[in-house]
Amino acid sequence: MPQTTWPIFVISLARDNDRRSQIARQLTDAGLDFRFIDAVDGRGGLAPEWESQIDRPGTLAKYGYGMSDGEYGCSLSHIIVYRKILAEGLPGAVVLEDDALLTPHFAEFYRKAAYLGCDLTQLFAYSVRIWRWPGRKVGVGDARSFRLAENPFSAVAYCLSHKAADYLLSSSLPVRSRADWPADLTLIGSRVTIPSLVRHPPPTASQSHIAEGRKDPRAAGVDFTAGYAKGWRRLITLSSWRRFFLKRFSRMAHLGY
Repeated sequence: MPQTTWPIFVISLARDNDRRSQIARQLTDAGLDFRFIDAVDGRGGLAPEWESQIDRPGTLAKYGYGMSDGEYGCSLSHIIVYRKILAEGLPGAVVLEDDALLTPHFAEFYRKAAYLGCDLTQLFAYSVRIWRWPGRKVGVGDARSFRLAENPFSAVAYCLSHKAADYLLSSSLPVRSRADWPADLTLIGSRVTIPSLVRHPPPTASQSHIAEGRKDPRAAGVDFTAGYAKGWRRLITLSSWRRFFLKRFSRMAHLGY
């Protein structure tokens, strides 16, 4: 395999035959090779080997509420991909979750190796904050890639280099956060394609596996503003000035489903 060609990995529960069939049909019809990555199934509780890799108190401290075992399983599944890229010495990979909906432009983007030149490119996000300066043409229709101003929500479809896999893995363990994302993607110059080259069904309870079994969604008595400066102190904190700069030199892009 040439070093410019990244494999396509599809994260999917081994027993989810319907989803596997749907994503396999899309990729096969597009003439693209791919490999399934068996996801960690946390819906019935996590096995000891996975439980030992997570930090539940750390999650509570970070978010103020706990995550479901399904959410931990999702994060662990993406970590499997990071480890595979590093263990196999791959230059990178294109990663899809099994409920991804491919647009006609996805195959063209992949065949042109348009993922090269950036350590992480998101192919879908619900909404995303990007810097205002012009994006780069990606050579696929009218799509351009824009540099992220902050982490978006969604790990449904993305391309990451060997370097990005190492960066994310080093920030992932023990698991305290959702798969999207364990680290600040802006520090490695991550980008997002607009319009999206991959779509996603609306995130309903019946469509998503990861929220199953969630308990105690919000811890009582948590002050979610504790980490923010109050009153006049907002004028002298680095985070406040960063937010000031961010709002004026970036914009929100709402990409929908």
